[in-house]
Amino acid sequence: MENISGHMTQKKKTSSRLSIRRVVALLFTFAVTATAVISASVIYSLTKERELNHALDNYRLLSSLLSQRLEQIDHVGEQSAVQLGYLLSTQLNEKEPSELMELFGATFLGNPFIYSIYIGFNDDNFLQLVSLEPDYIADKLNLLDGESWMMIQHTTDSDGNRVKRTKFFYDNFTLSREQEEASTYYPTQRSWYTHASDEKTYKTAPYLFHNLRVTGQTFSRKVPNLDAVIGVDIALASLHKHFEDSLSDNISLEGADAYITSSDGRIIATNTFSYATSDLPSVARMPLSEEEMDLVINSPALKVSNQLDWEPLDFTVVGNPDGLAIDTFRLISDATGLQFKYVNGRSWQELIGDFRLGDIDILQSIVTGSNITNSTLESGPLFSLDYVIATHQDAPQITSWDELNGSAIGFLDGWFIVNKLREDYPMVELLSYDSYEQAFEDVENQKILGVIDVAPVIKSKVTRLVDNNITIQPLGQHPALPSSFVFVADDKLEPYLHLINKAITYLDQNQVRTTLEQKWLDSEQPSTSHIPSNELLAMLENPSYHGKISSVDINEQQYFVYITEVSDAPEEYFVLAIPEQKLLSNAYSTIINSALWTLAVLIIMVPLVWRLSTPLSSPIKQLLLQTKRIKHRQYHKVKRFRTSVREINELSHAIYDMSQSLDAFQRSQDAFIEAIIQLIARAVDEKSPYTGSHCLRVPELAFLLSDAAEQSNDGIFESFEFENDAKRREFRIAAWLHDCGKITTPEYVVDKGTKLETNYNRIHEIRTRFEVLWRDAEITALKAQLEQPDLADEAKQHLEQRQAELLEQFNFIAKLNLGNEFINKQDKIRITEISKQTWLSHFDRHLGLSPVEEQRLSTQPSELTHEPLLSDRPEHIIKRSSNYDIDEKLGINMKVPEHLYNLGEIYNLSISRGTLTQEERFKINEHMIAGIKMLSSIPFPDDLKNVERIATTHHETMRGDGYPRRLTGDELSIPERILAVADIFEALTAADRPYKKAKTVSESLDILHKMALEQHVDLAVFQLFVKSGVYRTYAERFLSTNQIDNVDESKYLG
Repeated sequence: MENISGHMTQKKKTSSRLSIRRVVALLFTFAVTATAVISASVIYSLTKERELNHALDNYRLLSSLLSQRLEQIDHVGEQSAVQLGYLLSTQLNEKEPSELMELFGATFLGNPFIYSIYIGFNDDNFLQLVSLEPDYIADKLNLLDGESWMMIQHTTDSDGNRVKRTKFFYDNFTLSREQEEASTYYPTQRSWYTHASDEKTYKTAPYLFHNLRVTGQTFSRKVPNLDAVIGVDIALASLHKHFEDSLSDNISLEGADAYITSSDGRIIATNTFSYATSDLPSVARMPLSEEEMDLVINSPALKVSNQLDWEPLDFTVVGNPDGLAIDTFRLISDATGLQFKYVNGRSWQELIGDFRLGDIDILQSIVTGSNITNSTLESGPLFSLDYVIATHQDAPQITSWDELNGSAIGFLDGWFIVNKLREDYPMVELLSYDSYEQAFEDVENQKILGVIDVAPVIKSKVTRLVDNNITIQPLGQHPALPSSFVFVADDKLEPYLHLINKAITYLDQNQVRTTLEQKWLDSEQPSTSHIPSNELLAMLENPSYHGKISSVDINEQQYFVYITEVSDAPEEYFVLAIPEQKLLSNAYSTIINSALWTLAVLIIMVPLVWRLSTPLSSPIKQLLLQTKRIKHRQYHKVKRFRTSVREINELSHAIYDMSQSLDAFQRSQDAFIEAIIQLIARAVDEKSPYTGSHCLRVPELAFLLSDAAEQSNDGIFESFEFENDAKRREFRIAAWLHDCGKITTPEYVVDKGTKLETNYNRIHEIRTRFEVLWRDAEITALKAQLEQPDLADEAKQHLEQRQAELLEQFNFIAKLNLGNEFINKQDKIRITEISKQTWLSHFDRHLGLSPVEEQRLSTQPSELTHEPLLSDRPEHIIKRSSNYDIDEKLGINMKVPEHLYNLGEIYNLSISRGTLTQEERFKINEHMIAGIKMLSSIPFPDDLKNVERIATTHHETMRGDGYPRRLTGDELSIPERILAVADIFEALTAADRPYKKAKTVSESLDILHKMALEQHVDLAVFQLFVKSGVYRTYAERFLSTNQIDNVDESKYLG
């Protein structure tokens, strides 16, 4: 101790300031001690209040965000309908469907909520535009690449038949494909049409949209002064995603049940409902006959009605079908393989109308024997239910149907039993209601005796009422009222009806339907279309609970509940319920953990404070090391480290965050650059269909071969390996850009498939001239017969000989035009002899020319000219507009032809091999010069400095006679040699070239082997190509099966 004290005294004498080590130690000790004391004194008393206030703030913020989102969605839907209605009211008569598409398409911009826009006319003509960009739409369709729009038209043809036309468009409204089928869709019978007005925008409840079964809402408005209605569909997928994301991102909402509801508690969005069938009982596939299997395989998805609010039998939750009937159809689908799609968003009466029109295949569930439709096909029983009556609790007990005489009874509109009861009980006043809420209100006010329906439905509705005086009384079976519920089907579906009835019997035999009925009819669990708690419904109806956190007992468990209005037109609310224990347990856990951690820190750190304050230099050195790594762009090696000095610790985190930001920025830039590079490659391929996917396939082959080279230890590859990922990326970019210069090559040169082809095949001109000579021969023969009738036979014979000669000469020229065979000196002489034949031209060839063509013509116009059959005219020579200079720094060593093009007919037909003249061959090869100029102008970073060199040497040869630089093998790196082999093999096996047929793998390897032996390509790289099996891997991925044949590798590896 004395030594330490003496040392400290000496330090104090030399400096009046505290050392960093001492300051850190003292501050750390003080901070930890002060934190412990303050935390111990206040943390317990403040945590609960803080957590509740924090939760309230979070809930208010979340509700505010949801309110803004709902307002935004409503604003988009309403304003879009209003604006389109105004525009169409003044311009509709002048607009074609294409103009409507452009107008509707413009409305989609900046409005990601919009699913579709459409217009319906009073004559039932209908046009709809759907954006195909969202994933939830694209997943439902087998779209072709690039398809962005779908237009749907429903019209009536001249024969009175309804027709549906579906057209798919690319982003610029270029037609991709179209389909046509019969239609049963009548817009004027839809609620969005019938409820629309020109004074107020009508908004539907959530339902499944007609075409893609996407859940959403429709905003509709009548077009002023016209018999048309504009509709805007808003998909709820974006709202659900925003709702779920908002909840999942907020830790204080973990374990909470959250809802967006209407004023009556109907759920619009929730985190508690999962549209899945995992709770369905499993059922094995039912044995099917061959005829039944064929029926299932060829069956379309059958359209089944789905009511909005007939819980628990048939209802919707945020537009998705659910209930006992729906689960029954799901099990029928599992048992048979039949597919069903559901139609909802319609009232019961509207569903009946849709069925009569054929827009629905199956109408369910109705009492057996109903005559509300024209169908004669009725299924077996889906379920059997008892009737009950919901009465005021002060009403007398009802034991039979006869006791209803003299009373007013309510029914939901559309019930079949109403007509039967009117016949049997004329003394009963039967009243129809649009909703159960209206009917129960009259029961509460004792305006009617009660409401009759089946027991599960009445029980579900009454359970949802708050502070009601309604009781449920059973009614005995009425002999005239069957209790069995079935579905009816369109008459053309009789084969399916037999199969479905068989499936119902099969489900009964397996006790599956009993399980379903227990789930839906015997369970005490409330339905899922409304908030599943009477306490929450009561709080929703009481404004005093809104805007604050309240505690309530739900199912014998305490909950914190927060309710607030998020939309006032219509009224929509955000309701959140979280178990009190859950919320407070988090707070208590935080308190306990905080105390334990504080205590642990004190116990562990106080004895070590002095030692921990010593190594200040180590963190500083670590910081220097991290900055060096950043300098060398080694972001993955940058690390955060802990230190007791706050500033250094924060600086460490800042440096780390900066490195991650720089890394992310570099990755994004790399991805951006590579995307542009691949775009250039695709542009080159897309420029001409005859280059196929060359720029896309060559890199793939080059990557396979470079991987094999790195793994090989033979010969020149023993020490070959890319230094790092940057060098691999350099090679990858070079491979993508190896033909970038072709973007400057004229398309007709790339595509030139015959010798006489320019922008068109001039063989047709030549053939026309032969036709003229043919006619001249006929005219000459006829004149000879007229002048010397006695020599008619001789003239005819001469004509036949001349015409045969012309046929043979044209066939010769046409065959040469293909360029498939080598032509010799005799062929060229014959071309010249054939060309000397003349035909008489009566028309001035100077007329109708462009200024450029006029400049190339050197002769004066003449009225009558003897033209040669084939010629090399001065105007066929297209001179260069300027001197062709190549910068010596580029190292290009290529002979440049005198002229830009020579279109001479004799000159082109005299091409010895192939279809290209030396000028056109240079124009093709010039893509390497263009590539060098393009790439050398790009300021590549150091790790990509060889991109230009690698990308532009794949036409060099090992013997030094390649282009553009005439490099020798010693001057070519292994990656450059690899790219050359990849380029040639892809070209040999390509099946999309106009000038050759695709070669098989063995043929291509034979040619490539010969080129390797002739030192055109590197023999070692070729043998690696064979030995590693890269050629086979590539063939299996990119070549057709008829190109893949047996290969004797031994003859290449000897």
